[in-house]
Amino acid sequence: MKKILVVLFALGLVFSFSAPVMATDVSVDGSYRIRGWSDTNSPLVEDSTSSAYYDQRLRVNVTFQVAEGLKVITRCDIMDGVMGEPAMVDPTADDNIEFDKAYVEFMTGVGRVRAGIFSHGVWGTGFGDLEVFVPKIDFITKLGNIVVYFDVTKDYEGDRGHVIDDRDDDGYLTSIFYMDKGIEIGVLYTFYRYAHAPAAPLGIPSSFGLTAKAHALLFETKLTMGDLYVEGEAGWVKGELDTTPVSWMLGGLKSMDIEGLRAYLMAKYTIGPAYVGGFAAYVQGDDWKTGDSLENFLNSGGDWDPCLILFNDTCPTSLGHVAGATTGTFMDNGWLYQVFAGASPMDKVSVKASLSYAYADKKPRNFVDDVYGTEVDLEAAYKIFDNLTYSAGFGYLAAGDYYKGTDKNNKIDNTYLLMNKLEVSF
Repeated sequence: MKKILVVLFALGLVFSFSAPVMATDVSVDGSYRIRGWSDTNSPLVEDSTSSAYYDQRLRVNVTFQVAEGLKVITRCDIMDGVMGEPAMVDPTADDNIEFDKAYVEFMTGVGRVRAGIFSHGVWGTGFGDLEVFVPKIDFITKLGNIVVYFDVTKDYEGDRGHVIDDRDDDGYLTSIFYMDKGIEIGVLYTFYRYAHAPAAPLGIPSSFGLTAKAHALLFETKLTMGDLYVEGEAGWVKGELDTTPVSWMLGGLKSMDIEGLRAYLMAKYTIGPAYVGGFAAYVQGDDWKTGDSLENFLNSGGDWDPCLILFNDTCPTSLGHVAGATTGTFMDNGWLYQVFAGASPMDKVSVKASLSYAYADKKPRNFVDDVYGTEVDLEAAYKIFDNLTYSAGFGYLAAGDYYKGTDKNNKIDNTYLLMNKLEVSF
């Protein structure tokens, strides 16, 4: 099936260039990047080894302009992965080419409609974002300075062909924005019903048929006041996980509360070609003392990368292997503070430095400490051409005693990361 899609995609490109008299106009854009990484001691243990590798990705967006106000849009990633691994050299491998989205977009007299498989999970400031591509129908319209948005998603479909006829995940979302010069304020509400995924957090097989319902409310704002820029976002979720089918495994517990709270505030002040700023971010952790609730249902989002090492999924490493004290690619239990400064001393050159400090909101059971550590990051970028940029970065994490886990005698060590990237957009 994938080969057929690739052939059709290639034929579409051929027709777009060889038959300009056709009614449908085709436009292509995208980017190509190649990155190098040197990751030293991500397990945070003494005498650990390091790893160095390159990865790459070609991303292609194709838009079929069928008529004025009517489009079909697709996107694919080609040879996305670590260079030298089997998927990169075997043209039949599943990871060699992957289509992310395909949908129709059309304008009506009252707003824009999209239907198909496309982006979901991106909203507001970037804090809390995790872009996924799901089956979805949405509608957006503008009334003066007010923007209104609705969508319905089908994240998982498992009813067809199964004995259990309630095996899908559905979401219903609405948001309202007020936008004017120098100000943006947004509110989002979503209701989500899980009939498949809730099994995963408890390690219970999905065949048990657990279900969950959750309500989420998000707020965001962006303000520009002269040279001062401020943005903030807060999120809250409340729901219930029905554990009746497995209550015998949980001491008779038939339901668990789902909770979550997160917040973020950043300020940035521009001084000529330079800027300074800082932010604070919070994500509620799970209180292990309460066995009938999950309090860390929200997280900072896998697309929000505040540091080069801490809470970053760009370089796929897992910090801390001592006694199971690991930090994932996002923050789901913690406080993070950062100060930063940057400048563009020349038109084609930009530099940035930051200092971050993080600790857990709720210290895990019997852990020695709650401090993740202090990180220093340095980054620089140079535009070789208008569409070609080379960038490099260095991150150093002075690991905190959180990574000792439950034994104060565990020996931990610091880590650092080197990266560089060449990216062209077209």
